[in-house]
Amino acid sequence: MKDLRNKIIVFANQKGGVGKSTLCMLLADYMAYWNFPVCVIDSDIQSTITEQRKYDDSVMGDDAPYGVQSFDICEPEVMQQLMDNAAAQAGYVLFDTPGNIKEDGMAVMLGNADYIVCPFKYQRKTIASTETFVKVVEQLRGLNPAMKAKLFLVPNFVDTRIGTKDEWEYYKQADETLSRYGTITPRVGYRAQMERANTYAAEVSQKHAVYDAFNFIMKQIRKEG
Repeated sequence: MKDLRNKIIVFANQKGGVGKSTLCMLLADYMAYWNFPVCVIDSDIQSTITEQRKYDDSVMGDDAPYGVQSFDICEPEVMQQLMDNAAAQAGYVLFDTPGNIKEDGMAVMLGNADYIVCPFKYQRKTIASTETFVKVVEQLRGLNPAMKAKLFLVPNFVDTRIGTKDEWEYYKQADETLSRYGTITPRVGYRAQMERANTYAAEVSQKHAVYDAFNFIMKQIRKEG
């Protein structure tokens, strides 16, 4: 299944620990499995995906299903050049980003994205931080009328066995609030195996955890062309 249309997908949230790098890897694995042209740009200062690729190459060989490149967030002019180059690539270009959205280069990256994927957890502090992030995205839209990015908000690491009735009512209200700024995807369930995501292929349990969310996202992307 080939798809040569260019799409830039940025994984972002100012809150750390929400699974940006993990979901970015797993979406790249998902796309490679379905033979979509895909590459990953690792702009996270922790270099999680870059280091994972180095390890995967050492264990699995060098026949990787997609490319991973490391590129630090830097001054806006250089970031704009990077985004222009990404827009010229055939297929899907996925960006993993740092948690600090105050970097000037982040505004350029978000402003040039076709889609922003924002994972978040059902935790009060995480939800509050995510609400701040989506408001910043809206401010960027106001400053940049050409900004076209559609926002997907992904409830991640969800375990419905945990939480009180009042907490789940709060999470429901949080979904309603966040949905004013973007589209809430199906939830990604908690799996211990998610911590073992790699850059070659997803495990069966990982595929099951992300299937509904990724299928939803890809249907929306392909429907919009």
